[in-house]
Amino acid sequence: MIGHLKVLDLTDDRGLLCGRLLADLGADVVQVEPAAGSTARRSAPLVPPAAGRGDEVSLVWETFGANRRGVSLDLDGATGQERFRRLARAADVVVTSMPRQWLTDRGLDPARLRDQDPTLVCVTITGFGWDGPKAGYADTDLVVWAAGGPLEPHRDGGRPPLRISVPQAYLHAGADAAAGALTAVLARARTGVGQVVDVSAQVSAAAATLARVLATAVGDANPEWQKQPLVRTDQSGSGAATPNSLKKWHCADGIVELHLSMGPAAGAFTNRLFAWIAEEGLLPGDVATWDWRTVPDRFTAGDLTTDDLERARAAVRSFLLTRTKEQVVAASLERRLLAMAIYDSADVLASRHLADRGFWSTLEVAGVEVRVPGVLAQVTGGPGPSLRRPAPRLGEHTDEVLAEWLPLARPVVDESTSSTVPRPSAPAGDARGALSGLKVLDLSWVVAGPLIGRQLADFGAEVVRVESSTRVETARLMQPFHRGEQHLEGSALFGNCNAGKWGLTLDLKSPEGQGVARDLVAWADVVVESFSPGQLAKWGLDPATLRAERPDLVVVSTSIAGQSGPWSRLAGYGNVGSSLSGFQHLVGWPDRLPLGPFGPYTDYVGPRLALPALLAALERRRLTGEGCYVDLSQVEAGVFFLSPQVAHAAYDGTVAERRGNADATMAPHGVHACRPEDGRDRFVAVVVRHERDWCALAATIQRPDLAARSELLTAAGRLAVADELEAAVSAWTADRSATEVEHLLQAAGVPAHVASSSADFLTDPQLTYRGHLVQLPSGRHGTTYVEGPRWQLSATPGGPRRAAPSLGQHNEHVLRTLLGYEAERVAALTQKGVLA
Repeated sequence: MIGHLKVLDLTDDRGLLCGRLLADLGADVVQVEPAAGSTARRSAPLVPPAAGRGDEVSLVWETFGANRRGVSLDLDGATGQERFRRLARAADVVVTSMPRQWLTDRGLDPARLRDQDPTLVCVTITGFGWDGPKAGYADTDLVVWAAGGPLEPHRDGGRPPLRISVPQAYLHAGADAAAGALTAVLARARTGVGQVVDVSAQVSAAAATLARVLATAVGDANPEWQKQPLVRTDQSGSGAATPNSLKKWHCADGIVELHLSMGPAAGAFTNRLFAWIAEEGLLPGDVATWDWRTVPDRFTAGDLTTDDLERARAAVRSFLLTRTKEQVVAASLERRLLAMAIYDSADVLASRHLADRGFWSTLEVAGVEVRVPGVLAQVTGGPGPSLRRPAPRLGEHTDEVLAEWLPLARPVVDESTSSTVPRPSAPAGDARGALSGLKVLDLSWVVAGPLIGRQLADFGAEVVRVESSTRVETARLMQPFHRGEQHLEGSALFGNCNAGKWGLTLDLKSPEGQGVARDLVAWADVVVESFSPGQLAKWGLDPATLRAERPDLVVVSTSIAGQSGPWSRLAGYGNVGSSLSGFQHLVGWPDRLPLGPFGPYTDYVGPRLALPALLAALERRRLTGEGCYVDLSQVEAGVFFLSPQVAHAAYDGTVAERRGNADATMAPHGVHACRPEDGRDRFVAVVVRHERDWCALAATIQRPDLAARSELLTAAGRLAVADELEAAVSAWTADRSATEVEHLLQAAGVPAHVASSSADFLTDPQLTYRGHLVQLPSGRHGTTYVEGPRWQLSATPGGPRRAAPSLGQHNEHVLRTLLGYEAERVAALTQKGVLA
């Protein structure tokens, strides 16, 4: 889709995914490495080299580094630096995750590159942003995860908060960088100039909190939602606010993720579960009569007690022990249950569904043919993403690329100038945003689909969000709520996913409602939908029908398992996606049941892959006038983010396991309790990357005895006594404030950060500097808060232009102004109940 684009990639392991996604979508991506090779070549998991020769082989490099060409340049020397600048003048996009000072010292920073070529798009991927009070912070995946907010609520009992056992923060940032790059490319088509795309991994990670980072800002600051009374049990089915012990169940051959969801939005799923158990004769008679849609009301009225609920749980517990994982998956498909087997990487590899959808590609890794994720999304009606070549050997394509690219270098505009690139900002919006003129019909709901439309709206697209007031959007029922009061117009989660959109209520079951929808399709350039596969076809609104009428239309479907294959009928939320992709298995303590990622994790991952695919489709549409259909599976998106771990299982059968906060290559690497504040537990993440960090840490915590032990100067030596070192750090942090610990260690150059609560997020000086929390007028609440865009653009800055719509708020505007309906027609639709 973007085969005409040239991308110069100067990233290490922190930004590698960006280039992989752009290459999969067709771009010619050239990786630049120093003579010693990228640090990604040494990132775990590692496997032995072929025939025992050479260094260990990184599966991070082999998977996320695939699909590109590679050159080796001496960027410490003048010749290598000048060659890089010439290559940049041949490129459309330069992507880097190198530190700002490192780039500036070598004349490779965005300011210098864009001074020489103003058409260039420069993408920077950093832990905290290109500038600001924390721009120079030392960071790692764990430290960024702590700063962004997903770490703090992720608890299993009284132990410290947990990360996901494999790095994730920079994968979110890398995917955001790919989307940001393509947003800037689309803007350049209109303006003729490039710009800087500033991606902060801290901001990217915050998307994985289910908007929990907004809780204090909107006045719902209960620090432990999971301990709230049963009457406020999470109704999403994701289990995000439910204790782990209540949503993980043993089955005959493993573990099952199952949440006894209740309430009007998701109680029907539980009704179907108990109907299955009743058919087997294993359900107490009175429990068989419950309607789980009304169970919360019965608790409030006192008709049911926690003892009653425990009897129901006991029946489920006994029943599941008689069923295998595959039987549970089959029943979930047949009966539409919110119950799902928890897969590990070996289970993922064995999935018939993924094989049937053509998800896998094959790479040779250390002399072994292994299956790896190869398709980030299925595309119909245009060239789809594909894996075409393995990761390059060091310097493999240097001569080839220099011969091809250097003659294409654009002339230097004015080498004598030394202007600075404007600091990216996030104002309230720009009528001429990067995507100005784009029209989007948003038929999605909850989180994964709406987040796609939200990012498009942030950068100037006109997005119409269709809802029903009779089948209420689940996200409207989910915390955090303004002032802690549950109300259909009070969810900050809904507000965060839908800011900047026009809101229309429409009965899509009625012929008249379907007619309005078809008019909206005729108006739109893009349709985003997340209905269960097959539902739109019943209404004559399926992608094939729409595209037959509008060949230039871009349609994106996002669902749990995709539109085809044995699992396509799976119902549920992102917890089902994270179960089947391997994430549920990978989070928790080794001596306990898996905890699973906080919230419906693949709801955050899916949009990260859907957006680059959608934006690439729009760039192709701009050039050819042709649309296409993008089918995004949350399961596949999750597996894509676990590419190195799945490749490891394919290589030699090694199954990645949960390991608490420990790391395979770094120690200390943990989360430590600090002095409580305001009656709340406080924690800080602390990581040692190498010898220099270790010496600085030992000095800061005043442990000369540890500093004197020579074996601790190596990673292997520290890993051998990791528990002892973690205990030493914990002893030092215990009587200090988390903020003090962060500041002392960062001053010494040691990666550390408070495990940010929503209160920390609201007052974080880096986020304040970036303007990330945006205050918007709100009819019901006076003002509300939403997060800003996931990437910042220097020339066409984006941001939410208005608060998320209340139910039916913009019916008149959408129908009268956008579609041109007469007042009489709108009145007739209203009278018939179509606009409901």
